[in-house]
Amino acid sequence: MTDDTTLTVLLIEDNPGDARYIREILRDATELSERTAEAESGVAVEQVPRPETGEPSVIHESRLEPGLERLRSDRPDVALLDLDLPDSTGLDTLRSVLREAGTTPVVVLTGLRDRQTGMEALRQGADEYLVKDEINADILTRSIYHTIERSQQERQLEQQREQLAALNQLNSVVQEITGAILQQSTRDEIEQLVCERLAASESYLFCWIGDAERGNSDVTIRVEAGVDGYLDDIDVTYDDSETSKGPTGKAIRSQEMQVAQNIPENPDFEPWQNHVEKYGIQSSAAIPIAYEGILYGVLNVYSARPDAFGGQEGDVLSRLGEIVGHAIASIERKEALMSDDVVEIEFEIQDIFESLGGGSGMGTITLDRTIHLDDEQYLTYGSADEQGRETLDKVVEALPSWDAVSEVGQRDGMTRFAVQLTDPPVVTQVASQGGRVRAAKIEDGDYRVVVHLPQSADVRRIVDGVQEAYPTARVIAQRHASRTDNDAAAQSTNVLDRLTDRQRSVLEAAFYGGFFEWPRESSGKEVAESLDISAPTFTQHMRAAEQKIISALLGE
Repeated sequence: MTDDTTLTVLLIEDNPGDARYIREILRDATELSERTAEAESGVAVEQVPRPETGEPSVIHESRLEPGLERLRSDRPDVALLDLDLPDSTGLDTLRSVLREAGTTPVVVLTGLRDRQTGMEALRQGADEYLVKDEINADILTRSIYHTIERSQQERQLEQQREQLAALNQLNSVVQEITGAILQQSTRDEIEQLVCERLAASESYLFCWIGDAERGNSDVTIRVEAGVDGYLDDIDVTYDDSETSKGPTGKAIRSQEMQVAQNIPENPDFEPWQNHVEKYGIQSSAAIPIAYEGILYGVLNVYSARPDAFGGQEGDVLSRLGEIVGHAIASIERKEALMSDDVVEIEFEIQDIFESLGGGSGMGTITLDRTIHLDDEQYLTYGSADEQGRETLDKVVEALPSWDAVSEVGQRDGMTRFAVQLTDPPVVTQVASQGGRVRAAKIEDGDYRVVVHLPQSADVRRIVDGVQEAYPTARVIAQRHASRTDNDAAAQSTNVLDRLTDRQRSVLEAAFYGGFFEWPRESSGKEVAESLDISAPTFTQHMRAAEQKIISALLGE
């Protein structure tokens, strides 16, 4: 329709009298647009106030070639076609129109003696045929209405079939990708695998993964499949310019999946319309590749289906972005653990209690080990002297990320403790880049933290994140360092690499919780409760970890 309520009819008829008669009927058929609007909205007209519909808009052409041009340019709601025209006759006329009609239904107009032609026209793809001498307002109105309604229902069924086929293919592809990701050892391999598998699917044209460049807001391609140099001749950004209004720019800014459908008529794609037309793109999706708030890139997928990426298909692709993000984060963390060379950064926050409105604190509090439990939850073990123990409660009150503290035991005049953390800023920022907190101490109110990061880490992002959480934080040292100074340290890292994340968390919690002390400072049940798991589960993971470590040390 040309607007929300007006029906557009293309009449291809060379007989002036017949054309005038049909136009008069359509002009008087005031209910036609209302009934068609009802069919498209799915709401009975009688149940809502009637819109100001007006008469249908009729486009009249008397020859085939101008009629075909109108089909391509105006995309009418229905075409009324006389088969015998000055430049084409018979069923050849119908076949020419059907090649250009697309989703526009076609009603053939015949004479009294051409009923057999009308039946043959139906067999060859026409939606309806009418005998001219029998046409009146009621017949024409009902025929057009039912033809449009039937065509819409058929399109909906076809769309549902396409969506179901695409969803089945996508589920199969995602299962393959998920299994194959586990066998990849680098980020590049994972990204190449994802793009190649998706581009090979019949449901999609091509795909690429882009990086959000820092400093100039440009998006650059890291890897692509099914296409070569898609961004060579266009700009895609994530700032506030016209080239940032597409799905890619929106996905980077929001870190949420963005979908664009019916792209030839989508105003957000105006800067790239000529470009996407060359590729036959009808829909696109931009899926953030992210994990724990860190954006690693954006997966862009394109389809020739105008309504792709909706419903379950979009949900599956969104989960794929999460899976890839988790896999990339795991690889970067593993590379960080295995690398000898690290970037060491030392932060200082003076008078942390005062800066956070929590008064003052004395004594020494040392944080020895932080264990990632689940999502935003962490468990940190540490020790405090006599004054520091009194300050611990102030820390819980002053720092929003500190939930609760409990004593584990006494050792060398120091109080051993465990503290539950939720999304601690420094730990979260560092872990997201594959690093870890090497040392942390609060001494007489001054907080110092030393972190180790892989060489590839985005140091500026980490510093910005820490200073956003603690405005008075400053970097007092940044240097390159070696984390493994001897063969024993390297060997211990290799041994721990054999453990799963859960086995390592259980082992570290048991060690720093005093489970291996004699007498024990914490029982297995107490350590299990600190990890929010059952005692049998704790025992199971502990035994598995012990077996792997002993086997490695014995050379098995």
